[in-house]
Amino acid sequence: MRIIPYLKRLDWRPWALIAPAVIVLMVVIAIPFSRTIWLAFHDDPHGFVPPQPGWSLINFRVLLQDKIWWKAIVTTLSFASGAVISETCAGLAIALLLQGYCMRLRGILLTIILLPWAVPAVVAARLWNWMLNDQYGIINALLIRLGLLHQGIAWTTHPHSMVAVMIAVDFWQATPFMVLLSLAGLQSIPTDVFEAARLDDASAWQRFAFITLPLIAPVLSVAVLFRLLDALRMFDLSSVLYGTDVSGMTLSAFVQTQIVQFGAPGYGAASALGTLGIIALAATLYGICLKASARIRFP
Repeated sequence: MRIIPYLKRLDWRPWALIAPAVIVLMVVIAIPFSRTIWLAFHDDPHGFVPPQPGWSLINFRVLLQDKIWWKAIVTTLSFASGAVISETCAGLAIALLLQGYCMRLRGILLTIILLPWAVPAVVAARLWNWMLNDQYGIINALLIRLGLLHQGIAWTTHPHSMVAVMIAVDFWQATPFMVLLSLAGLQSIPTDVFEAARLDDASAWQRFAFITLPLIAPVLSVAVLFRLLDALRMFDLSSVLYGTDVSGMTLSAFVQTQIVQFGAPGYGAASALGTLGIIALAATLYGICLKASARIRFP
């Protein structure tokens, strides 16, 4: 009975306006997702035999035994952690520097900083692939000119440098996003808080650790979550830079390889669901860490 007065007070007009878009979005997501589930539990693991009747876990059994799948997991987690941590630290540092400039100069510098973020990921990957080439790449040429190298290094073909190269390219492109959100969080902090801290003779580090960081934490946590989810599903850099090379293959590239290259839709669907599960697990663990850190009280 208590629900009826609440329903009378509920304004249904905003929901009616967004209902068509929500319905279309649900249909667009529901149909491919249901088809993915059906393929994952029905088709054979390699697509060489017609689908078997009934539900089966054979695709997931084979997936758990696939060494390339586990290698893709390690590559994806290494890339995501390295990229997100470095981009967050650099983005916050640059935002703190921009905070000290006047409004006009800050706008000019921010516009220049945001240019890499406007470049499509495929174009950025191809651009850096040319720049890192051991024969005609400009980076090797500069290092040789400076005397740091005697001959060019094939940065994109060495197994131990593939993840580092992807992190470097993503750092160049995604750090402006973290700068933008960090600067927005810094702009929302009241200036009288810093004035009171200066009157109390608080050092620059104390103002940052006990005022800036706690107040900017909500904005920064959302930005980190966006970047983490985007990094875990990264496909462009891995596909353009390394193609089907196992050492540089991420989870999304693994899914695309199984479906397109090997023609195994069932196995690819199972790996897609596995990728979705890992992303959901990472987001859940991140939320748990945020709740745990929220209980920490600053002195």
